[in-house]
Amino acid sequence: MRKILIPAGILLAILYLAFLATIAWAMRQPPETFARVMSKMPVVGYFVLPFETLWTRARVGTLKPGDPAPDFSLATFDKIAHVQLSAFRDKQPVVLVFGSYT
Repeated sequence: MRKILIPAGILLAILYLAFLATIAWAMRQPPETFARVMSKMPVVGYFVLPFETLWTRARVGTLKPGDPAPDFSLATFDKIAHVQLSAFRDKQPVVLVFGSYT
């Protein structure tokens, strides 16, 4: 029985680590790639992975208080134009709000 359990345990550990590495990699990718990977993840994966810890470490970033925000461009709500953050630099204050209002 031991000859079966030890190799099976090693195989499961390798599969778990590979799964963990794949999710950790996906969390460092652009949102589209991350969403594509996560859409294929089995539901049980959310229960067996340290998801919050992985996410916190993957998205820690490098900005410090007082650093300028990185430049980015977003479509307006009506999708007619784009607004770029750098266009407001030295002209008016900009408040960035992140979150969900649902």
